[in-house]
Amino acid sequence: MTLLRTFSLFVVAGCGAILLSSCTGSSTPNNVVINGTVSSGGSAPAVAIGGATVSIYQAQTGTPILVVQTTTDGAGNFTAKVPVSNTNTNSNPALYYAVATKSSGIQLIASLGSGPLSAVKINDLTTVATAYAFAQFLQSDLSIAGSAIPLSIAAGMAENLVAAESGSASIVIQTSPNGYETNTWSALGSLANKLAACTQGLSNACTALFAATPASNAALPTNTMQAAVNIALNPANNVTGIFNLVNATNAYSPALTANQGPSGLNFQKLQAWTMALKVNNSGNSNCPFGGPANVAFDVNGYAWINNNVLQPTANSSNCLMVLQPNGKPATGLLNTPNSPITGGGILGSGFGIAIDTLGNIWSGNFGWGNSFPSSGSVTKLSSLGVPVSPSTGYTNGLSRVQGIAVDQSNNIWMASYGNNSVVVYRNGSASNAASYTDSNTEPFGVAIASDGSAWVSYTGSDTVSKLKITNGTISKLASVILPAGSNPKGVAVDSLGNAWVAAGANSTVYEINSSGTIIGTYTGQGINGPWGISIDAKGNPWVANFGDVALPLDQVPYSVVQLCGATGNCPVGVSTGTAISPATGYTLPSAGSQVLLNSGVPLYGTGSLPSYRPLMRLTSVNADMAGNIWAANNWKPSAVSDLSNPGGDGMVIFIGVAAPTKAPTLGPAQSP
Repeated sequence: MTLLRTFSLFVVAGCGAILLSSCTGSSTPNNVVINGTVSSGGSAPAVAIGGATVSIYQAQTGTPILVVQTTTDGAGNFTAKVPVSNTNTNSNPALYYAVATKSSGIQLIASLGSGPLSAVKINDLTTVATAYAFAQFLQSDLSIAGSAIPLSIAAGMAENLVAAESGSASIVIQTSPNGYETNTWSALGSLANKLAACTQGLSNACTALFAATPASNAALPTNTMQAAVNIALNPANNVTGIFNLVNATNAYSPALTANQGPSGLNFQKLQAWTMALKVNNSGNSNCPFGGPANVAFDVNGYAWINNNVLQPTANSSNCLMVLQPNGKPATGLLNTPNSPITGGGILGSGFGIAIDTLGNIWSGNFGWGNSFPSSGSVTKLSSLGVPVSPSTGYTNGLSRVQGIAVDQSNNIWMASYGNNSVVVYRNGSASNAASYTDSNTEPFGVAIASDGSAWVSYTGSDTVSKLKITNGTISKLASVILPAGSNPKGVAVDSLGNAWVAAGANSTVYEINSSGTIIGTYTGQGINGPWGISIDAKGNPWVANFGDVALPLDQVPYSVVQLCGATGNCPVGVSTGTAISPATGYTLPSAGSQVLLNSGVPLYGTGSLPSYRPLMRLTSVNADMAGNIWAANNWKPSAVSDLSNPGGDGMVIFIGVAAPTKAPTLGPAQSP
């Protein structure tokens, strides 16, 4: 993508009738000349779409600005001049997109990024990519609206799927750790072929496509773009029906084969029309991904990721990763972090990572493998990744830190697993600690409610407690005893004050009201050894499945489960605690190639048995500001046989499936 820049649009007298924005400033704009093509088809000879109206918009929080409108010639080509101001800064980039309309039923779209791009091929493939990446920002009239950073994140994800300049799958999708290691490249081609049949006028193709892709309220789409958006927003709906559309073309390849369809082979089976991107480049081969555990997003959308072990060992990693919003490693350019981060006591990072009200990052250190004698600590980093804590981390009151959360008063709550305590660094000061200990053991997850209280899960005593800090002292407000052996780990709190708890040993998610009463017990529906849980801005819980080690390992499809929350922001007919995702959860099937590490070495090492599971044992799932779900591949798929080499590989990003969620998180999730 082009470097993010901010542009305000102005018209200059005499620029031409196709310039539709109004003169509102004295700055003289530059014209970015866009040379584009509207067509259908990729690997097969493309079918030019002549006589299409091309409208170029600048997206914003309200109604987008229609900047330029023109028409394609007989070869599907167009040229448009987009006036952009050269007086703005990098802090608030504008986002552009182009819509091509041939008829009431044929509408295609492409993201132009923030440049905008000077060349674009608008086709069925760019339409699918844009529909997914901007799924949460597309309005009922199919316009795009949102604030600058979330829109720029969505634009980056669109470009990760399809390169709009060429109108073909991106290099990111075509190569490891994607390529044929996942089914995303082929799924993109399949959906583009369904649209292309309609775009190219195959008999009854539009009617069949629209009938197969209703919205969540059962309303049928009336054009190709709406059909793509409906699939993106409802990926578990009518999976087989869409796959079996008989009028699809072969215009784009690769595409899903019969073995990769809903009735396909075990780890290639299509469970939902999700689009997922795997990323595993840490930024430095000396500290590769090895057991990423949890993620916190900063105000700019950067992902800070705890990393357990040094791949491919069981020994503690001494670094954590920082990825740009598009999943590429942070580079340190333009006053940004430089991934990976070392120092400040980072050693075997555990489950806990959070960002405080001043932008500092707090990461818990557990210590693994040959570093296990370490008693653990917490690391504090500046917003640029510069260590603030000493080389041993802060240790006051702490032993093997797991969950971490920051409340609205900048108190840092930590689950000190090793000494059965909950420790709070009041106002972010390691020298101003408060500690709470009772009969409960092994605190693990921490989540903050809107009133500043904290819910803490105790894995050792199968308990969840609600704590509050008042006048510097921690007290217990409520305690909930779960079934013996339930082993609760992750906990999240919704805007209504309900705590949602992931209990891995009995594959259950519990919903507990603010008074401490269990009001929901949810099992099945793909919930399989849940570990982490988070809630998006619509109040819907997302569950990370670590898997049940008692099940046959070759039969476990690791997955992410989306539940309907208590706030009622769910598809029609779906009640609280019922899965929105399919019966297996959202999986990431293989397309037939074995999983490789970023080094190019097979997941289990050269000469070992290959793995075909790009989505592994998960410990966390979190929504970013564009509605992408980031899932942490914490442990290799075969689990108990990998104690000497446990660290899973990379992060898997499910694009556009969740409600965009404000970052950083302080209390219950909010919209950005």
